[in-house]
Amino acid sequence: MDGYEKGKKFGRYRLAALIVALAVPAVLTAAVFAAPASAPCQTEDERKAALLKECGEGYQVRQTAHWFIVFKAEAKWVDDTAAMLERTHDLYFEQFKKAGLEPRPLEEKLVCILVGSQEDFAKYMEGVRKSTSRPDGPARPSDPSSKGSRRLGAGSYSGQTNRIQMCDIRALPRGGGKPAGGARADLENLARTAHEAAHQLSFNTGVLKAGPFCPMWLGEGLAANFEFTDPAKPFGPLTDNLSPRAGRLKQLFAEGKLVPLKEFLTQSPAQAHQDENRGPNYFEGWGLFRFLITERPAQLKAYLAALAALPRGLRGPGQALSVFETAFGPLEEVEKDWQAFLKRLGGDPAVPATQPNAAGDRP
Repeated sequence: MDGYEKGKKFGRYRLAALIVALAVPAVLTAAVFAAPASAPCQTEDERKAALLKECGEGYQVRQTAHWFIVFKAEAKWVDDTAAMLERTHDLYFEQFKKAGLEPRPLEEKLVCILVGSQEDFAKYMEGVRKSTSRPDGPARPSDPSSKGSRRLGAGSYSGQTNRIQMCDIRALPRGGGKPAGGARADLENLARTAHEAAHQLSFNTGVLKAGPFCPMWLGEGLAANFEFTDPAKPFGPLTDNLSPRAGRLKQLFAEGKLVPLKEFLTQSPAQAHQDENRGPNYFEGWGLFRFLITERPAQLKAYLAALAALPRGLRGPGQALSVFETAFGPLEEVEKDWQAFLKRLGGDPAVPATQPNAAGDRP
């Protein structure tokens, strides 16, 4: 019996206890996601027509197996994005099923908006702000360290619209005011697509719950695990094709500058969104999610189920810690295993992930 199977056995006993532990109201996290469904009883042709009408002149729609891609952009970028969306879908389901997270099949095709220029992307986002009751504001990039013009136009997954909305990175000025180009920009476009697709899939397959508060480290850590350094190889949390964020995590661990686990897990939403904390929620979230899914998968499943059962409203740091410890055990024990994981990460960039640690999934 491998680590996943052993973990499932323990996880069934932990799930009931975990949900009972959530009776006290509390602040868990980072951002509210409310993924709306399309209008009831719409056919795919009706959805396509509605999307074209909304986006306006110059837009086209392409369908893949699981997405409507609405675009006003260069054909090659659209082709590359379509292929990456479907690869991410397949790898997401393959690895999350192996980990026992039981993602539900998609009920309908998802939507991805691709815009080739900053000007057109700004117009699209202005339309979004006018049509939603809670504006998304300027399109946020996935990476909080982005500055300047990239903050205004890189794009994101929007929980408000349940869409991926992206501007071609090659249209965005970098240092010296020149647009990005070449293989590096193409790689960024691909990795960003996989990151945002993982966000969208997680909220549309029941792995994360749309509606209640979701810890920022969890949402961003999950999505960052679908980033990669080599687009030709399989990617995801059960592969050794690591996100570039691994390098930053290893560096800070070596320097003794990582946020302590207790502090990291009990951030309020306001704290999580402070500039000095947003970066750690990505790279430390990447590491923590990888650690949990590879070494404590059944406990992670129980934790996700408990988060989904939480009522709406603010939740405090004390309950955030209680929820986590009910799922994974005393924080001191988790910390020991987390530190061991970080040491392996520092010593070998391909931290073993395909053979979970059965001992890590213990009651």
